[in-house]
Amino acid sequence: MTQALFTSMTGLNAGTQQLTVVSDNVANMNTTAYKTSRVDFQDIWYSTKTTGTSSTKNSGGTNPYQIGVGVQCAAITKDFSASSTNTTGRAEDMAITGNGWFTVLDSDGKVLLTRDGSFSLDENGYLCTANGSKVLGMDQNLSLNRSDTPIKIPTSIKVTEGGTPAARFGEMFLTDLNGLGSTHNGITSGKFNIIVNEGGADTTIEVDLGDTTNKTVNDIVDAINAVSGGKYTATVIDGAISFEPQGATTSMKFETIDEKDGGSNFVAATSLASMPLVDGAYTTQLMNISASIGEVDDITSDTTKNYESFSVGKDGLMTVTYEDGSKLSVRSNEDGTTYFSYINSNGIIINDDIQNSGNASLYVDPNVLEKANMQMQLAKVTNDNGLVAVGNNQYEVGVNCGDVLYTAANVNGVGSVISGALESSNVDLAQQFSNMILAQRLVQANSQVFSGANQLLETLVYLGQ
Repeated sequence: MTQALFTSMTGLNAGTQQLTVVSDNVANMNTTAYKTSRVDFQDIWYSTKTTGTSSTKNSGGTNPYQIGVGVQCAAITKDFSASSTNTTGRAEDMAITGNGWFTVLDSDGKVLLTRDGSFSLDENGYLCTANGSKVLGMDQNLSLNRSDTPIKIPTSIKVTEGGTPAARFGEMFLTDLNGLGSTHNGITSGKFNIIVNEGGADTTIEVDLGDTTNKTVNDIVDAINAVSGGKYTATVIDGAISFEPQGATTSMKFETIDEKDGGSNFVAATSLASMPLVDGAYTTQLMNISASIGEVDDITSDTTKNYESFSVGKDGLMTVTYEDGSKLSVRSNEDGTTYFSYINSNGIIINDDIQNSGNASLYVDPNVLEKANMQMQLAKVTNDNGLVAVGNNQYEVGVNCGDVLYTAANVNGVGSVISGALESSNVDLAQQFSNMILAQRLVQANSQVFSGANQLLETLVYLGQ
């Protein structure tokens, strides 16, 4: 009879645990990205009076004779399914649609995971959680080794623009010239005229660029010089082409041939027709612009760009906009490699190469910015229920999590990032109230069993008097 007391006590404890979990769920119904917990019960063990017998020729078999001794909490399981998102309109707020976790670095240097995207910028431009953990970024598409580089918005940068150095400019393909892309579709195939004046008489020289597909700047300069007759010399200089009159030539004019007559847009695209004679030469507009981004040495300088806002794409790549309208961003190639891209205040796109080597049109000083500073690092966990909650809406990787994949957003089975929104909790109040009633009844019923067993013991005591 005393066993009934102990068995009912296990039921009371189980009901109390369930009610505690329900109360935690209800308390966090408005907590950003909170994941509901559920209590799973199982029986404990059995007092076996007999294991049963098998049948014989003359009699049938008997079943086991066992008495259970109660219930225990088998597991408290988190429901990590994604919840709905609530629009906030605040750029620093982010949510993940689908699978995946933001990665953050706490004050102790420990990497933690969170779905809570209520971030903000600190005074140094670092993107941080509400409790000050720094959000982490990465510069590659996929890795089993995490990056510990934090997201950092460059709030002030020094941008120095100029023509691409002649040696590098001459080897560039016409289709890659950023100085022509904003108003013209590159330099088209065909012809144009150069009119030279010698002793008051004009001579028209027709220049045929031929098919400009896959041609470099050096190629078209060679084509221009091939028909010069010694009357001019075209030269590649930093970011432009210079035309210098030779011999008796006193002046030059440049004329577009109509497209229907096989004309090229070279004169219009390079603004040659309106260029004056300067220092003895006619020079095209800058056909390719290079830029260098470095540390600010004078906050009042025209080369200093001050932060205005930032945005995040679905792939977790960030774009920073400055007060003059210029933009600095990290972009991704089809193979997942990333590179810097800068759009100046005139709308000209200046791109880096993936090595940030200084040989591209854009170079970013690594002391100012790394690509990992501007691409969100997300994590994908094999077993989410192996994560260990540490508070502040954050989790650490537990021993039963399995492999953790660190990746960019919107690839490798990881969801995309939504800016200006937060994930709500996935607490279902109707379900929690149902669980609360069941927990109450579990406690109530087991207390009745406890009381009944106590009354029987009391009766036995009276019988012995």
